[in-house]
Amino acid sequence: MDIFEAVDNRKTIRKFDSYIPTKDEIKRIINSARLAPSAMNTQNWKFIAIYNNEIKNKMADEILKTYDRIIPNLDDETKAYVERYKAHSTFFTKAPVIIVCVETEAKAFMNGVLEMAKFSEEEIKKMRPDSFLLSMGGAIENMLLSAYAQNLGSCWMVAPVLGVDGIKKVLNLDETDKITSVIAIGKPASDISDKRSNKKPLDEIMEIIE
Repeated sequence: MDIFEAVDNRKTIRKFDSYIPTKDEIKRIINSARLAPSAMNTQNWKFIAIYNNEIKNKMADEILKTYDRIIPNLDDETKAYVERYKAHSTFFTKAPVIIVCVETEAKAFMNGVLEMAKFSEEEIKKMRPDSFLLSMGGAIENMLLSAYAQNLGSCWMVAPVLGVDGIKKVLNLDETDKITSVIAIGKPASDISDKRSNKKPLDEIMEIIE
């Protein structure tokens, strides 16, 4: 598949049919993440593919426990909105496969240099984006495009990270591991519309300086 076709047509999928992606398909998706650029080529990431429904449900339970702590402290209007958001945090249990994206511990070299040079924490935040998180974003986008190229749908989710502490226990992750996203993957359901979400026009978001 042409790369521009994938970029132009890929969309978020939240409803899947009964097809279960093969391990070879999932390996190809994760291999696309492996080949992504990373800050200083650190490659401080790992990707956990989960077919097991019991594990997915345990992860969802940990997320719901967090909502049980959040919701009682909200006003009614906010509570109603969060209740709707709650469903979007756990629908991955209906996906045939999920990939948990984990950033492993690493030290940003230039951050250490700036600290040594006595720059303040506030100055460093302005000068240095989170390069490791940006690297994870590049790897994840590679996976989304790779899934689409294999006629699979995907949904990039960050809401499940609310249950991070419990999910780490379920997956036996280290304390220093950072869960950044969960990707739901499967074959799009037959009744899914081809329409994509509206995107801003190019002229609105682009500037060329000659």
